[in-house]
Amino acid sequence: MLHCSLLSISPNPPGLHSKRIFPALEKNKCSNLREIEQLHAQLTTTGFIHHIPSLNKLLSLSLSSPLEGGGLAYACELFDRACWSSIVVWNTIIRGLVNHNFPTRAIWVYVKMLKESAFLPDRFTFPSLFKACSQSTASFVGRTLHGQVIRSELGHDAYVQATLINMYAACGDLRSARAVFDRIDGRRSQVAWSSMISGYARNGCPEEALGLLLEMEESGQEPDEVTMTSAISACGELRELAYGKKLHSRAEQSAGSVGVVLGTALVDMYAKCGALDSARKVFDQMPVRNVVAWSAMISGCAQNNQCQEALRIFKNMLAEADEKPNEITIMAALSACAQMGDLDMGRWVHEYMNKAQPEHSTAVQNSMIDMYSKCGRIDIACQIFDNVAEKDIVSWNVMIAGLARHGLGDLALENFSLMQEAGLQPDDITFIAVLSACSHAGLVEEGCCYYHDMSKKYAITPKLEHHGCMVDLFCRAGMLDEAEEFIRELPVEPKAEIWGALLNGCRIHNNARLGKNAADRLLDFEPYNDGVYVILSNIFATSKQWEDVREVRALMHGRGIGKTPGCSSIKVGGVLHEFMAGDGSNQE
Repeated sequence: MLHCSLLSISPNPPGLHSKRIFPALEKNKCSNLREIEQLHAQLTTTGFIHHIPSLNKLLSLSLSSPLEGGGLAYACELFDRACWSSIVVWNTIIRGLVNHNFPTRAIWVYVKMLKESAFLPDRFTFPSLFKACSQSTASFVGRTLHGQVIRSELGHDAYVQATLINMYAACGDLRSARAVFDRIDGRRSQVAWSSMISGYARNGCPEEALGLLLEMEESGQEPDEVTMTSAISACGELRELAYGKKLHSRAEQSAGSVGVVLGTALVDMYAKCGALDSARKVFDQMPVRNVVAWSAMISGCAQNNQCQEALRIFKNMLAEADEKPNEITIMAALSACAQMGDLDMGRWVHEYMNKAQPEHSTAVQNSMIDMYSKCGRIDIACQIFDNVAEKDIVSWNVMIAGLARHGLGDLALENFSLMQEAGLQPDDITFIAVLSACSHAGLVEEGCCYYHDMSKKYAITPKLEHHGCMVDLFCRAGMLDEAEEFIRELPVEPKAEIWGALLNGCRIHNNARLGKNAADRLLDFEPYNDGVYVILSNIFATSKQWEDVREVRALMHGRGIGKTPGCSSIKVGGVLHEFMAGDGSNQE
């Protein structure tokens, strides 16, 4: 039917009254492929299939309607019979393929248009193509298209400029994105500002994003919801709670209410800034919550060590929400289980995943490996790891860290070698796991070799965490003098984590001299950390230095510092019970 009905198509067929049929087509909504075929038959019977706007609307309906039975395939067949009729038809099919997440096919169709038709791209062609490059991070293709934009003299179109900025930012090329932004003549459009600010925020440049927001406001432009969402996300990355609250207030004043996208950004920002009550307030006031909003709230609770609350919200989502959890939601729930060491709940989430979607992505499997290893089942973690079809660097990192955590240092280092044999280069996270494995297994010489290889062999500059691992490595082996010398020779100023590792080593090996030095330095960073005073007091007590014990306790009393009661938990009958030291409230 398609072939016969489109053989004689022409842009301006005689005798057609487009004003009568086109409004009816505009109102038409098709829920299945059969209705599209019926509408196509009507257009063919009446002759309006030769009318370009009507044909293009039919093509758009095939692409945009949530059809069962192959709407995209039908649209592509329809296009193949009519592609020579108008640039509008080419633009529609390219846009449709991009919206259906087929960026490579969209670019292929564009190349076909240049080779096989007489049409040239217009201001509606390039935005879809740049979006296709963004989806596939095809920066080389994007640059080629950018050159064609310049030759086509479309570089001053506001929509083309904005999508070009978005494309470069999506490909991680912020320099080119900013160059396009800076070359915009005259008053920049709001969408151009928004694209550049969003590009900075998405690429780990939150300070630049907020700086550009100030420039935008100074130029007289008011940020829209999209811009505010990016700016609030930047505040979350910088832990700028005060400025985030200010933007929140402005958004409410300008819009009157907070939508789901902006609301989700606010939940994430408040959670990252540690203001979980504010995050929960925004979440509860959202009139509509999608899966992203639920995931942000669950992740926020897990990040703030409110793991029981995270799992409670996860269960509420399963019971109340219209949408099912996505991978981000599942990984947040697994993270909460891992932090709590709740193996039963972790298994329950695992079983839910298997029922909802038997095939799991590498990211989800990585979260499962981490959860099982932290919950004491390194055997199950190893089984899942072995079944990961496409292991990425995170897969190896969590497996090596899990083995190190369980004291299986030799096996952890064996996996480190296997990872490199598989063609993956270690990153800084890998070396934290490797050095931790050496520390737990007492492999001092090997740990020193890996530490030096970081910079010499792998061009990775050691960070604070790596320095801390080395101090821990020496301390666990009883080499406290070597640990002190290592700290003294560090190229950076030692932070609290370094002195804390040394103090803990002094506690284990009862070295009062070094312990006092480490505690003094640690108190420079954390003067009200009661744990430091307690550890130092215990070191002195073990050495029978009672006068020093009295001095430490007097110092605590003088500064108004009390010992924080210890806390433990136990799960009985599926219920988690928490107890403080000396707590006799639970009769069981």
